[in-house]
Amino acid sequence: MSESGQTSVGQILRDAREAQGLTLEEAAVRLRLMHRQIEAMERDDFESLGQPVFARGFVRNYARLLGLAPEPLLARMEGAPVELSPLSPVEPPPPRSWLASPWLILSLLGLLVVVAAPVALYVWLNSDAVEGADSRHPASAVQSHPAAAAPGAAPAHASAPVAEVAPAPPAAASAEKAGAAASALPDPAVSGSVLHLDFGAESWTEIKDASGRMLLRQLNPADSRVDIHGQPPFEVVIGNAPHVRMTYNGRPIDLDPFTDATVARFTLEE
Repeated sequence: MSESGQTSVGQILRDAREAQGLTLEEAAVRLRLMHRQIEAMERDDFESLGQPVFARGFVRNYARLLGLAPEPLLARMEGAPVELSPLSPVEPPPPRSWLASPWLILSLLGLLVVVAAPVALYVWLNSDAVEGADSRHPASAVQSHPAAAAPGAAPAHASAPVAEVAPAPPAAASAEKAGAAASALPDPAVSGSVLHLDFGAESWTEIKDASGRMLLRQLNPADSRVDIHGQPPFEVVIGNAPHVRMTYNGRPIDLDPFTDATVARFTLEE
């Protein structure tokens, strides 16, 4: 019990685990954490879990594993003075239709712009050529028939004037207009937080954002670096962690508390 008479975060987690018949070892395996980290959360010893951002991520994942709403527990960790409502199991979110996916909608819009832009550019360039030809030769329609020869005059060979073909626009102008049309395509906005990693040795790395989308999944060579942009919380797995340096929005992150053997696994909150 806490000093305010409310059950502590660790006690709530421990009671929920025991009510479901889970052992500490089973919870650690399912969360991919170490046994001592599970015990630390149930003792409310969040300082031993490292920086507060990591402790909040551990509690969030543990609460979800036990079917508890994580937000009330995170509020108690911050010492919020408001009275919290009783904890209730989290209902799974309704399945999302792939037709409502924002990535599908953006892809279709981008495809439409890519197809429509060259067609519009072609029509515009051809309309300019036709208007230019008409303005340079206004009398060509009147002179389409030869004049009658005067009496007694030697016959002359009359020929209808040939319409002048408008010169094609210079390649530089076409490239400039095509570049202007291409610049109208929407660029994906880079927003959210930034993870920067420096690899002193080869390291297999996996990083997911808050929506579960995989931002990075590859083997990174030695002496390479990478910047990841996305929305937290991030789920991070870093192989060969002792040889990797990491910053989060410019702040250095110590990977040692989350490293088991050579692999670091953790959730990175805001």
